[in-house]
Amino acid sequence: LQPDADAQARAGEPEPAYTVLEEEVLRLQRELKGSIGESASSTEALRASNEELQSMNEELRSATEELETSKEELQSVNEELTTVNFELKNKVEETARINDDLSNLITSMNIATVFVDRQMHINGFTPLSALIFNILPTDKGRSLGDITHRLDRGGNFTEDLLHVLATLQPLEREVASVDGRWYLMRVSAYRTKEDRIDGAVLNFIDVTERRAAQEQVRARDERLRLVAESTRDFAVITLDEAGCVTGWNKGAELMFGYTIDEILGEHFRRLFVPEDRAAGMPEQELQGAREHGRALDERWHLRKDGSRFYCSGITTTLVEGNAQGFAKIARDLTERRLLERQREELLEAEKQVRVQLEAANALRNEFLAVMSHELKNPLNLILVSAELIGRSPEVQDSPRLSRAADAIRRTVHAQAQIIDDLLDLSRLQTGKLALNRSPVRWRPIIERITDALRKDAEAKQLSLSVQAEDLVLFADVVRVEQIFWNLASNALKFTPPGGTIEVRLARDGPWALLEVRDTGRGIAPGFLGQVFGMFQQGDHPPTTRSERGLGIGLALVKSLAELHGGSVEADSAGPGKGAVFRVRLPLLEGTLDSNVPGFQLIAHGACRSTHPARG
Repeated sequence: LQPDADAQARAGEPEPAYTVLEEEVLRLQRELKGSIGESASSTEALRASNEELQSMNEELRSATEELETSKEELQSVNEELTTVNFELKNKVEETARINDDLSNLITSMNIATVFVDRQMHINGFTPLSALIFNILPTDKGRSLGDITHRLDRGGNFTEDLLHVLATLQPLEREVASVDGRWYLMRVSAYRTKEDRIDGAVLNFIDVTERRAAQEQVRARDERLRLVAESTRDFAVITLDEAGCVTGWNKGAELMFGYTIDEILGEHFRRLFVPEDRAAGMPEQELQGAREHGRALDERWHLRKDGSRFYCSGITTTLVEGNAQGFAKIARDLTERRLLERQREELLEAEKQVRVQLEAANALRNEFLAVMSHELKNPLNLILVSAELIGRSPEVQDSPRLSRAADAIRRTVHAQAQIIDDLLDLSRLQTGKLALNRSPVRWRPIIERITDALRKDAEAKQLSLSVQAEDLVLFADVVRVEQIFWNLASNALKFTPPGGTIEVRLARDGPWALLEVRDTGRGIAPGFLGQVFGMFQQGDHPPTTRSERGLGIGLALVKSLAELHGGSVEADSAGPGKGAVFRVRLPLLEGTLDSNVPGFQLIAHGACRSTHPARG
């Protein structure tokens, strides 16, 4: 709208009807311009406000960033405070544990402790202090001199404390209590962490038991000293490190002849014989004691008068404080040494006698063997001649001559048996008797020999009984017969008329036990250990001629039983009460295979044989 231009163009024309409207429009236009101006002004104002708001927003953003930074710093500080708090808590717990440990340590150490300041006022104390001082928990801060105590030392605590605080040197002494107990009192300065002296500490340690032990040791040492000084059978000498005499008891004075004034300070090599001195034996003895703690010796020593005596001694090291030395204890064994020499001479003489006896025994065995062999030849001729005489018609028709021939045969058989026993004993002692082992049934042997002896038993009116199991031995049948024959004939010989003889054979574990029991004259207790000796018989004389013998039967029984690995023993209640002889021989355990020649049996001890069976 441009009203001014339009009005100029129609100036000459007549005014239309709408002029009023135009004016209204113009007015409105003017108001609109005013509104536009006001709107522009408002826009400028709003733009200024917006800029201020933006500026404030930036300030708020900056403040927010600062707040975030402050928050992070506060979080960091909070974390540091948390860490410090945790460490402080650990330190507090550690301090509590240390306090507990310290409290338990003080309680377990059984030490009464009192802490005082430089004015001797009580700063603290342990519960055990109540045993010595009459301290109450309310006494902290009071002077220690005002507190009563149970010690005998009176008012010396003040002097002791002042001395320690003045010199800073610990003080230690033993004090007694009125109830008879002893305490080791230690007074020392109380130092702070900054090494500042802030008082003193008193410790009281109960040493009653230790002091009593020391008194016992002191009394024992005194008794030992008195014993060492008064003993006369042993010489007790003490030496210094160089070996010079520092102690000399009465026994040493009697043994060596020197008084203590004469020997004190002298080297103990003076007591050795010249040859031992030259060989350096005194120095070697001391060196041995240094290295091993002790040195034993047995040697000849020298007396003051120049005589020698044989002495046994021991030298040990002595350590007392910083001093070191030696102690030598010696004993006079001269008489024992002389007796040992005599014994050695007797032993040497005994060896020579034993050699001579062994030679004589060998000659005796050789003589017995030769004599037995030489005697058997004429006996065989006598036996053959007696057999020929007994078979002649003249003798058979004459009862008297027949009895004489029969007596000759029995006598020759008996003498031949004695000679055979002598030969067997000789072979046993010279080791020339060998066993021919085979399975042997023992019961038939016993029955056969018993039947052979039954006629003689009936002649003496003896009761002869046999009770035998059927046992098998692995033995020499001839030697088994000899064993039983000698035992049975021995019982028959020494049993008086009207007596009894019992023979029993039974199993005894792995052994066959043969027992021959009689009611004969018995055996004296002192002779039981000698009954199996060669040529041994009882002390009492035989009552009849038939009881005479050489005493070799039982010796042969023992030797043959032991040769088989068995044993023999005798028992008797005494003279006139009979006797019993027991022989044990090993049993044979196994089976006999009859399908093959020979046999294979396993005896005790895994003994095997393939010899044909005998007996």
